[in-house]
Amino acid sequence: MPNKRYQELLLSSHKQLEMSAEQIRNSIPTPGERGTLIEEMFRSYLVEILPEKIGVSQGFVIDSNGRESKQMDIILYDKINTPCIFTSPAAQVFPVEATYACGEIKTRFNTKELIDSLEKCLSYKNLCRKAYFSETNSVMRHCPKFFGEDKEHWQSIFFCISIKSMSGSTLKGKYQYIIEETNLPVHKRIDTIFSLESTDSKNILTNFNGGFDFLPSKNSRLCAIYVEKSWGLFTNLLLRYMVQAPTEPVNMLYYGGKSLGDYAKYKL
Repeated sequence: MPNKRYQELLLSSHKQLEMSAEQIRNSIPTPGERGTLIEEMFRSYLVEILPEKIGVSQGFVIDSNGRESKQMDIILYDKINTPCIFTSPAAQVFPVEATYACGEIKTRFNTKELIDSLEKCLSYKNLCRKAYFSETNSVMRHCPKFFGEDKEHWQSIFFCISIKSMSGSTLKGKYQYIIEETNLPVHKRIDTIFSLESTDSKNILTNFNGGFDFLPSKNSRLCAIYVEKSWGLFTNLLLRYMVQAPTEPVNMLYYGGKSLGDYAKYKL
């Protein structure tokens, strides 16, 4: 049986989130400032529910091949072992191997924002994850399961959060059309979309395969659903992965050069 006390806490958190969003919308007249405060609000709520080992930030993600993502509103990363590349109050830069997920925050989610979010998703998911230390002699090899398949390492997750959204049924139809037209593989898709409100009340776009899952797989189907405690379902689906997130130390030699010859001139 579900724990009623936990369910009440989820509902309370959802209501607090709604009130916070409403206060921002009613108090801040400038769209840019309003958007910034809404981003900060969602990041602060994620900090409250995620394990201490998961850092919550914003900025850019890079890979050892020299590629860079578009700017991310949310970056979930390994708070314990992430090497510092660049940090400022406004943004940070992370090696992709140190990140678990990225997210986009929208005030209003429509067709234009769906396309923009997908571009940001692909800029993150197309980064190459290879800068790891060898596990050849490790007795603790692990094989995480992502998108219905066993993987050697953690895979990039991408989600969207919004205050308001177009009809959930319409959103599903538009996204399904994009997936089919572009033949977008499951591991390159926006994994789950959450909204506090939508015009037809369907406030979560996620995946179903005998149960709801944050990530799609070849056998899952995309579904738009209404959930009273939508923030609670969203965070619980996310937590399924985040509480199991491993620490995989990044081998920064892939970024800085694997031999002395990769560096500037040097003298012995």
